[in-house]
Amino acid sequence: MSQEETIKPFSKDYVLRTTAKHMRKSIDISIRKTFDRKEEFANDKNKSSEIFETLSVLHTMRKQLDDFQSNNKTEFRSPK
Repeated sequence: MSQEETIKPFSKDYVLRTTAKHMRKSIDISIRKTFDRKEEFANDKNKSSEIFETLSVLHTMRKQLDDFQSNNKTEFRSPK
């Protein structure tokens, strides 16, 4: 096996796109799971407040990720 066959290709664009995709997926899962638990704490004012604060922060994180990608388009190029 030659050295060219053993070296895996590397693309900064691919790594950044994949990382951002996984981050978005994790944030979306957290939003969904947190939202699904709001009824569980409907009678607990403190916990209910914490649920909505958590959702707010998660939405902010998602917006920051979107903004970061939008402001760094050269770093998140699609495959050619």
